Amino acid sequence: MILEEIAQLNNANDESIAANTGKKGLLVELATPEHLIMMPKQFIIPKETDFNAEYIRGKVQDKTFTPIIGASAFEDVSSEDSYNTNSSGVKRLNLKGLIEHKFMFEEGHEFYKQMAKLESFKSFSFAIGDDEGNWVLAKNSEGDYIGLTATHVTPERRLSKVKGGENEMKSLLIQYGNRKQWDTDYDVFLAQYLDFAPEEIAVINGVNTSFNEVPSQADTVLEISVVLSSDNSTPVEGLQAADLSITKEAPAVDPVIDSILETTPGNYEVTLVAALGDVEPISAILLGVVDSEEILYRTNNVISVTPTL
Repeated sequence: MILEEIAQLNNANDESIAANTGKKGLLVELATPEHLIMMPKQFIIPKETDFNAEYIRGKVQDKTFTPIIGASAFEDVSSEDSYNTNSSGVKRLNLKGLIEHKFMFEEGHEFYKQMAKLESFKSFSFAIGDDEGNWVLAKNSEGDYIGLTATHVTPERRLSKVKGGENEMKSLLIQYGNRKQWDTDYDVFLAQYLDFAPEEIAVINGVNTSFNEVPSQADTVLEISVVLSSDNSTPVEGLQAADLSITKEAPAVDPVIDSILETTPGNYEVTLVAALGDVEPISAILLGVVDSEEILYRTNNVISVTPTL
């Protein structure tokens, strides 16, 4: 549904002293934060946007959104407000504390390696989803939506499993630098008005590509394997000719793919328009973020080979 139509805590930006403190109507509360969508700082989602699974999928595919879904545990480690007390004992607010969240994940080493890439300072903002499927976004002065602005994003060190204790895990620590976004300039979007559950949000899976056989310069057919990076064994199925590219490391004209045939799950026979030719190292990569059978993939690790004579 359209964002401005489903906002449950619409802020009119009324700066008057009076506050509406009545309690009639729907009691809107959030459950435990468990999901994140990271986006560039100040990226604007127009209030007319149909905020649905298709919109989010498109932004994931064009690399604007990075969903981080399904934290196994959460801690609120926000700082408290601080005060000064004068000689008469009168207390006055000195500094408003900033919100800081810790999300813990138990998702395996490939996930942890990707988490390490998120480290940043004042570069990103976040939509936050709770474990009931509700979401929170900040709101700007024009009435459009942005993520909650982060100061630091820190993937913390991986915690090893202790026998009889907690599982191996890695945490993501996020501090949000704009207190006003948390106090007034935000809206809540309830799960009942959205067409997706957090677990249905498209996320990108890394893949490893390699050549099953070292090709020769005269070859026009290449044997390629594509598997998930997470275990380096699960086959990636359903790729098309437009999804792949054969590239040369040195500045040169890349080979042109004529057709592709999946011979067995994750194994592809790639036919080129012309023979490989010179002996420059070549590699097979996915062209950007590929949507294959409703799953998103992106090249993670590439093994290059040098064609034989």
